[in-house]
Amino acid sequence: MSDPLFDDGDDAATPLSADEKSGLIPSYITLRRELNEAEQLGIMAAEEWAFSRKRDVLDERFLRRLHKAMFKEIWRWAGEIRTTPRNIGVDPWKIIPMLHDLIEDARYWIEKG
Repeated sequence: MSDPLFDDGDDAATPLSADEKSGLIPSYITLRRELNEAEQLGIMAAEEWAFSRKRDVLDERFLRRLHKAMFKEIWRWAGEIRTTPRNIGVDPWKIIPMLHDLIEDARYWIEKG
């Protein structure tokens, strides 16, 4: 069974643009597939850290530390709130308010079952 994240179809074989490479730490990453693979390895490595003890996962500081743990080997800005627009996601100025809304919504769902 194939994994579309790592297949050569779609944009996996697409070279990263100069803008996409901005902040990238490993110099060997030049293709979307290579970036996907590196990010997946970082996410897997951060799992042990994230689940090693009980934590308040509905906390902005924890979520930033988790982001840093996942991507610290890949991106210089790991764990930071984005300040520049990208072709995916929301405008930078919306990130913090939307993150707070997400955290509050999740707390409500947990509380109300």
